[in-house]
Formats: sequence, structure tokens, C-alpha cells
Amino acid sequence: MPACGGAIIGPLWVVSAAHCFKRFNRASFWTVLAGKHDLDNPHEPGQQLVGVAMIISHHSYNPRTKECDLALLKLQTPLVFNQFVRPIDIWTTPLPPYRKCTITGWGSTRENGARVNRLQEVNVTILPPEVCNQYYLGRMRPSMFCAGKDGGGADACQGDSGGPLSCFTGSRYELAGLVSWGVGCGRARRPGVYTKMQQHTMWMSSILNDPGVLYADDFTTEEDRCGRQQSSNCQRAPGLASLSVSQKGQASVGNVSESCPFSWPWQVSLQSAGHHYCSGVLIHRRWVLTAKHCSVRAKEDVVVLGVHDLRFSSSQTIPVDEVFNLPEDGSFPPKTDLSLLRLSVPARFRLNVAPLCVPEEDEELDSSWSCVTTGWGSTKAAEDVDPNRLHQVGLTLVNQTSCMEKWAGLVSDSHICTHPAGSTSCMGDQGAPLFCKKRGAYFLFGVVTWGSGRCNADKPAIFSRVSDYHSWISELTEDL
Repeated sequence: MPACGGAIIGPLWVVSAAHCFKRFNRASFWTVLAGKHDLDNPHEPGQQLVGVAMIISHHSYNPRTKECDLALLKLQTPLVFNQFVRPIDIWTTPLPPYRKCTITGWGSTRENGARVNRLQEVNVTILPPEVCNQYYLGRMRPSMFCAGKDGGGADACQGDSGGPLSCFTGSRYELAGLVSWGVGCGRARRPGVYTKMQQHTMWMSSILNDPGVLYADDFTTEEDRCGRQQSSNCQRAPGLASLSVSQKGQASVGNVSESCPFSWPWQVSLQSAGHHYCSGVLIHRRWVLTAKHCSVRAKEDVVVLGVHDLRFSSSQTIPVDEVFNLPEDGSFPPKTDLSLLRLSVPARFRLNVAPLCVPEEDEELDSSWSCVTTGWGSTKAAEDVDPNRLHQVGLTLVNQTSCMEKWAGLVSDSHICTHPAGSTSCMGDQGAPLFCKKRGAYFLFGVVTWGSGRCNADKPAIFSRVSDYHSWISELTEDL
């Protein structure tokens, strides 16, 4: 069943409305049907069916206001252009008011009516912004325009979302808008509202010309490729941490090694004024999870992605747009020590930038998982490591009962206890992750919260248990 319309803008690219992919956001759910006219005829001579490889929604799309309501779909295989399938150019100049343009789609022909099987078209008139604002009382934004007829009767409808509004230049049609929203269908004084294409030409060309997107292995979405370690020729697997204490009482961590560059593509450095102060983990194009006690400052601090040696700059440094903290419960040490950071623009997934999976609430962590912690910085206990280069060590788990005994009741079920070497006082990095592997993918189980002040071999390291907060994480990352 057709869910949305779209317009072909290149052999590998279709543009549509971002709101179409809000709920079903995995590329594997979608197929593009090009060269179609009659949906009842599954064997039309001109049709081409192509899978979607990647969905890239506009980074400023706002589901509430419908601002910047557009998405680019990268196809798995190129379309073949012929008399049935052709691309359309984008309209790049301001839209003249009262110009007549054409909308097309398979949506309903009347409000709440059934969808139609043959492609429909209707001419609508572009209305001036002041008229649209009058009809929609300030809900119009600069990225939108409206079109219809004062008396109603000509409009897009349910099922037309993302479909093209095309205007004739005198020699050809150009894509001026995408069906975005409206009130009812064809109602008087309620014209359809469209995404204004000319405002987004820069954004679209930045993606269409980005070699990282163009030649990315056709990963479908975050979920399909989270937690996958990069394969490389470098064979430095993390050894299991050990702790020894010298006669002078000086602790030292054994088996900490430098990571293979970019082998943990979800690790990010949180920086203020060019200095690293905490680690975090990319869990989604726009979201990083870290420790609340890192006290990240929105609009001031940045997230540096795809970095191995902090002395070298990264191709992706993104400001933190907003910080979301779990509500305090007043306990000390805090039970809830997590912050979600929304990035000001989405991260671009690359070989060296990819998300880590977040475990479901009921995912049990036990000794069948192998766990690692990674970070920058160093302490006296780990002075053999270069503090500027990402380092790693394997951590064994400590059972909850003995952990509670060692920490005299300060540990709760929302914590995970590991070998003492995982503490910040041993490894040197705040907000460091605990990620564990089973069935070929890594999951973020913990974020280091507190531990011994002086790398004490008798005190397990304490991590916030990320799976306990799965619903908080998914509500924020999906709804904003």
C-alpha cells in the first residue's frame, strides 16, 4: 500500500517528507515504486521497484511545528531513466504568489475517503505568506508555503504526504514544494501547506555531494549497524584488567593497551575550550550518552567524533544543543548519573563514526558477555598509557552481593560492578563507557559513575546500569 509520495531528483535519490519516516524509520521497511500509474496493476511496463538503503531526515525537522519537513532517500540501486522515470530539478527562485502549480499523488480524493489507484493531479494556486498566516494564525514558518483556492476544493489529502508540487517554467516542470500538512482536505480557507524546496537546496546538495554518504556501505539505519566494531589490520584485542600494588602502596593497572585507531567508532570526546574533560557514547545520529556528573554545558561544549589521538583535529566536531538529565532522587552517591546530549546537527556515520546499541530493560548482563572500557587520560595507576590516545582494557563483572559488601550498602540494583580497574581513579577518564559483546554486536551497559578515590584494588568500579533507563532514552531520542 502506498504510504507517501516523493519526487525523483537523481538516479539514487528521492526526496519526500520527513514526517513519513517518523514512525517507520528503518530503511528496510521501505520500497520506492517509480514509473507507476495504476497501483492495481502490479506489472505496469514502465515500473521500477527499488529498495531504500538510507533515510536522511533534515536535521532541523520539528515534528511539532512541521518545520523543515523533508527527507532524502538513498536507493539501493540506481533508477534507469526513460520515458516513464525521470528526475525533476528543484525550483531555486522565490515563488511568485498566485502562480498555478500542480500536485500529484495517490491520496484520497475527498476527506477521509478511500485512496485511489490511479495517479491523480490537481492545479493549485500559490498563496502569499500573509494570506497563509491569516488562515493558519501564525503556524506558518519560513520553510513553508501554502497553496489552494480560497473557496477550497483543490488540495492534497491523506496519503499524498511527501508528494511533489511542481511548477511549469515555460519549458519544463520544477519541484517547488512537498506535501507537508493541512487541516482537512480541500476545505475553504484551509489551503494545503508545503515544504519550500528552494530553501533546502544547500542541505540537499551537501548530502548528494558528500562522498561519505555516496560511498557508504549501504547501511540501512542506526539499528542495523549499531555496535559493530570496525575491522582493521590492527590486532590489539583488549586484555583483561589486573591490579597490582607495589610495596609502597602504589596501584598499577595491568593489560591496558592503546586501542586500534577508530576500532570503537561510538566513543566521543566531550570538550570545553579545546580540552577533553569527559567521554561519551554515540547512540543515535543526534544523541550522546554520558555521566551527569560531567556537567556538560549546552551551547558551549562540543562533542568530537571519530577521534583517536586528541592532539589531532577531527572532521566532525558538533556543538551540544541541549542536555537532558535524569531527575535527581537526592541520594548520595547518586543512583541516577546519566545525561543525554542532543547534538546541534546529526553525526555523519562513517567507518570511524557509528552508534553503539542500547540494551533493552530485560537484557541480563552476566559472564557470557565480554566487557570492555575505553577512554583517554591517565593516572599514576595507568601511567604507561599515552593520555592523548584512546586506550582500552577488558573488565570482569563483580557480583552484586559481594559488591554491596565492599561498598557497605552504597550500591543499588541500578548499578553494575566490575573489576576495580574500571574506576576513573585507575583509568583516568570520567564518563567512560562499559560495553559488552555477545552475538557479534556491542551494547552499552554502563557509564562509569563512581569508585575508589585512589584506585583501590579492593573496591569494585561502579557503572550506571544503562538498560534500566531504556524507556527514558528511547522516549527522548524518538520524540524530539
